[in-house]
Amino acid sequence: MVYKELIKDWESEKLFRFDMHDLSDKGLNEETIAFMSIVGLPTSAAPFLSFAGDSEKVLSSIFDTFETGEDRHKYFLSIGSDGAGDPVCIDLRNECHVIILNHEEDFEPTFMNSSVNELFQFLTLYKKFVEKIIRVNGEDAFLDADFTDSQYEELKKAMEEVDNKALRTNTFWAQELAQLLGNREYYQSQK
Repeated sequence: MVYKELIKDWESEKLFRFDMHDLSDKGLNEETIAFMSIVGLPTSAAPFLSFAGDSEKVLSSIFDTFETGEDRHKYFLSIGSDGAGDPVCIDLRNECHVIILNHEEDFEPTFMNSSVNELFQFLTLYKKFVEKIIRVNGEDAFLDADFTDSQYEELKKAMEEVDNKALRTNTFWAQELAQLLGNREYYQSQK
C-alpha cells in the first residue's frame, strides 16, 4: 500500500512523524524507520490509544523508562500507551512487532500487530468503523455499542486481511473485538 493512501484517511487528525535521526540508533529495521518518519502515527486514536504524546517516554526502552532492571525490557521501545497507561512498544528482538505491555503484570507483553504499518492500518480500519456506525446508527452509536453483526464482521474481515496474526487468541485486537461484542450485549440487555 502506498503511503499517500494510508495518510488520506487521517487528513483531519494530527499524525506525529518521528524524526529519522531519533530513530536511526534505536535498533529498528529500515521499514519501521521509513514508516514512522514518513507516515507516522496518530497522536490519539480509538480504542483509547495515544502515540508520541509524552516525549519523555517515547522512543526509550521500558528498562530505562520504568527502571525495571530486567534485561528483556531493554528491547521494548515505547511509542505510545493505551488508556490504562500500558506502554505500546516495538519489540526490537522480534522483527519490530508491535506489542502492549501490562504494567500491572510485570510488563507482560501482548501481541498487537506485526509492524507499525499494520498497526496504522488497524487504527484506520477501527476509525472508519467508528465513523460508519455513528453515521449510520446515530451520534451515540459507538458509545452505546450500537452496531450490527455485518458492521462488526466487516471490521473483523478487513483486519484479518491486513494482519491475521493480530486476531489470534490473547492478542490486543482479539481482546478489543471481544470487548466490542461484550459491550453490545451489555447495552442491549439494558434496553
